[in-house]
Amino acid sequence: MGYAADRPAVTLDFWYMPYGGPIQDRAVLQEIQKFHEAHPNITINPVRIQWSEALTRLSTATTSGEGPDVTVLGTTWVGGFSALDALRPYTGAEIAAVGGQDVFAAASWSASHRLGSSDITALPWLTDVRALFYRKDVLAKAGIDPAAAFTDWAAFERTLKRIKDSGSPVWPLAIGNENNFGIIHNVAPFIWGAGGNLLTDAGDRSLLAEAPAVDGVAYYQRLVGMYDDPKAMKLTSSDVPAAFANGTGAITIDNSQSVGDYLADPDRPGLKPGWGTAPMPAGKDGRFGFLGGSTLAILKSARHPDAAFEWVKYLTSEESQRRYGVSSGLWPARTAAIAGTRLETDPAYAAFREMIKVGRMYPSIPAWIVVESIIAKDLADLWHANGALSRAEVQKILSRTSTDIDAALKDPSQTGIK
Repeated sequence: MGYAADRPAVTLDFWYMPYGGPIQDRAVLQEIQKFHEAHPNITINPVRIQWSEALTRLSTATTSGEGPDVTVLGTTWVGGFSALDALRPYTGAEIAAVGGQDVFAAASWSASHRLGSSDITALPWLTDVRALFYRKDVLAKAGIDPAAAFTDWAAFERTLKRIKDSGSPVWPLAIGNENNFGIIHNVAPFIWGAGGNLLTDAGDRSLLAEAPAVDGVAYYQRLVGMYDDPKAMKLTSSDVPAAFANGTGAITIDNSQSVGDYLADPDRPGLKPGWGTAPMPAGKDGRFGFLGGSTLAILKSARHPDAAFEWVKYLTSEESQRRYGVSSGLWPARTAAIAGTRLETDPAYAAFREMIKVGRMYPSIPAWIVVESIIAKDLADLWHANGALSRAEVQKILSRTSTDIDAALKDPSQTGIK
C-alpha cells in the first residue's frame, strides 16, 4: 500500500476541475509542490479541465483506458462511473490509512460510493457548500437589518420586495439562469425546506410532482421571476460571482470559494461598500442547503495505482485539506481541517459553518446525471418565464418532469455517461 521512497520515479496525470479562477489553480500547484518535496519519486502532472467538458473527456478516458491516474469527480458522478466499473475501489487498509469514514463529513461520505454498494470508489476532497451573499449598503439604504433579513422564507421575500420598492438602482437578486445542470443546486434547498424531495430515498422514483416539491419550486421561481436582475438571468451560475462583485444584484447564492476570492480582491464596485454572508432561509420544514463538491478517484486503468493512492492520501490529509481550504476558500471534506483557520474564525465564513450542518447531497445513483439533464431541459420554462408563474403552471411543468425522470429510472442502462 502506498509508494515507498525507494521505488522507481513515476509521473501521475491528475485531472481536476476548477470551481473558479486562478485561486484554485494556485492551490493545486501549491499542493503538488509540497507533495513532491515529500515524495521526490512521484511527479504530478496537473491537467485543468472545465466542468462543462469533464464528463465527456472522462467518459472517453474510461472507455479507452488512456485516462489519468487520479481524477476529480463531481459528487453526483460517482454513482455513474462506479456502475460502469471504471473506478478502482479503495481497500479497507487504504481507507484506514486516510483516517477512516468518520474523519469526513457524513454527507460527503455518502458520495464515496454508489447507493447500495459497499465498494468505496471515491474519497471526499472538497465540499461545495452554499449560502447567501449580500451587499450591506443596499440593505442599509432600504432600512433592512441583515440579522432579520434572511431568517425564513417570509423574511427573505420581504427583504427582496423592500429592496425593489426602495428605488435602488441595484436589483435585489443576482441568479444565473443559463445553466444546464447548475440551477437545480439553488432550487433543491427550497424543495427540502418545503418538506419535499427530488427522489425517493432509494433513488427509484421522482417526487418532484408532489405538493411539497411544487411549493418549494413555486416559491423559488416567484423570487427569480420578480426580483432577479435581467443581466444576471442571462449568465451561468459560474459567471455570477464575478458579476456580483462588479455590482450586479444585491443578494446572490454561491459557495465558499467566493469568500476567498472577495477577500483577496475587495475593491470591486459590488464589494467595496461592504458585503456579508447569511445562511439560506428556513422553510416550514427547516433550513437546508445543497452540498456537492469534489471526490478523488483512481481509475482502473491507472498506470501507477500505488503512487496514485499516495497522492490521494496526501490530498485528503488534514494538513493538505487545511492548507487547500485556506488558500482556495473551498470547504474541506475532512471535518477537523478547518480548526485554527480563518474558515473557523472569520465572520465571512460563519454562514458556511452553519450550512455544513444542514447540508444534503443527492442520492449517489448511476442515473443521477440523466436526472439532472432532464431537470435542466424540462424546467427551463420556469427560469425563462416573464415574471412569476402560478402554482398550477409550476405543477404542470413538474408533472412532466417527474414522468420523464421515472421513465429514465426504469432503464437500468441509464448512467448519462456515454
